[in-house]
Amino acid sequence: MNEDKLEQFVKNHAEEFDSLEPPKMAWDFIEKELPSPKQKPVRKLWSYAWKVAAAILIFTSAWLLNDYMDMKRTLDKHISNMEPSASPELSELSDAEAYYTSQIISKQAELSQYARQHPEIIEDLKKEFTEMDKSKAELKKDLAESNADEKVIEAIILSYRVKLEILNQMLTELRKSKQSNQNQKPFETKL
Repeated sequence: MNEDKLEQFVKNHAEEFDSLEPPKMAWDFIEKELPSPKQKPVRKLWSYAWKVAAAILIFTSAWLLNDYMDMKRTLDKHISNMEPSASPELSELSDAEAYYTSQIISKQAELSQYARQHPEIIEDLKKEFTEMDKSKAELKKDLAESNADEKVIEAIILSYRVKLEILNQMLTELRKSKQSNQNQKPFETKL
């Protein structure tokens, strides 16, 4: 019953309770005692951009080094399996491989400059070149079995030419897109 009387009293005198307001200084004191909201540290975008650029550079360098080492191992293996002096076609193939390998490596190094803007292109080229290298390895196996068949030698040289042509086309397209981006003048908008 005590609760009912208290409850009844509060209901009867509710208006009197609502008319009292705390003094303004009390709210100021309470706000001063509250902990200040923590400010989130501002992270600069440049720190992330440098990290991303470094990661892309490392990835591209590793890819180029890996590709170079694979080509070198393949070439060394191929040269050790065959005697170029035994056949003029094999010496021609050896010279062509050396030339195209150096050209491909230089084009890949040039292409790595665009890797930051277009990392997906590097990935696609890496996959495509891996497939082409598998085909070339099969051709070299056929070459060893066929005793330096001229058609097989031409197919191997053609695979190098195709690889070089793909790199040249990619570089041409990337240069065009870079020039068109530089030629576009930025415009200002006023709000």
